[in-house]
Amino acid sequence: MKKILVIRYGGLGDLIVTLPVLQSLKKNRYSVTLAANERYREFFLKYGWIDEFIPSDGSFFLPLFAGEREISLTEYLEKFDIILSYTNEKESFSYGLKKSFSGKIIFHPATPAKVKRHIISHLLEPVRDIADSLIEIPEIKTCFPHNRKYFVIHPGSGSIHKNWKKENFLEVYRRLSEKREGYIILGYAEEHMKDFWYRNVPHKKIVNSPDMDILMRYISKTGLYIGNDSGISHLFAASSVTSIVIFGPTSPLLWSPRGKNVRIIYKGIDCSPCSLPERRNCEKKVCLESITVEEVTEILRR
Repeated sequence: MKKILVIRYGGLGDLIVTLPVLQSLKKNRYSVTLAANERYREFFLKYGWIDEFIPSDGSFFLPLFAGEREISLTEYLEKFDIILSYTNEKESFSYGLKKSFSGKIIFHPATPAKVKRHIISHLLEPVRDIADSLIEIPEIKTCFPHNRKYFVIHPGSGSIHKNWKKENFLEVYRRLSEKREGYIILGYAEEHMKDFWYRNVPHKKIVNSPDMDILMRYISKTGLYIGNDSGISHLFAASSVTSIVIFGPTSPLLWSPRGKNVRIIYKGIDCSPCSLPERRNCEKKVCLESITVEEVTEILRR
């Protein structure tokens, strides 16, 4: 069995869209080690189609960022047949990697500004040369029994400029709560809006935790999810939850969650998608303001 090391920087969403890479490699009988953010170690060992995990943000890889060759690191890397690194070949980390590993390295940077098609298709491109078949839909290997009785709303994302109004999410929550039990998911990125939710929703209906195991337990009981363009939206979609995801200044053609039952709401007005500086300076946010509560609830009704 060939051994491959996949190196991927980024947050939760970046890693969820990398799942098809890991799934495809496992399907083609590779032993897969993932190097990524330490925060997601336990999650990916449980649910992420890998055999081993090493932190990309710890001291182990530090010599590579300095462009240096370190003997113990070199000895570790030499156990792999292939390294697939989603980094730029010209950055210092990549120079250090080439110094420390004598085998085949595939560099395939995933810089957002340079990605011209759906991110999953982009990430899978180098896998086509080393695997006979590909999987293009992310799948979380859940180990909990499914009882899809809840709805869940995640009103945030990694950027406040991508968020539909919290007041709109609250109205959707109230309407859905008339017929179904629901929860609000908040994490570290939603710190700025926690007071709002604790004022307007019963505290027992708020899941205020970044713990991935807790989140997975709620996912196993969720039949409907509503959220923004976020890593959490990718997570729910990859867990086969019926999902409605709202896009405004970012492009769903590149970043939409892929899943068995995902509906994207996107107006595609003339100025969207836009660049990060443009969305930071935008006051009207027409791309998000033009999406109404009635429109979302009508889609939910159907």
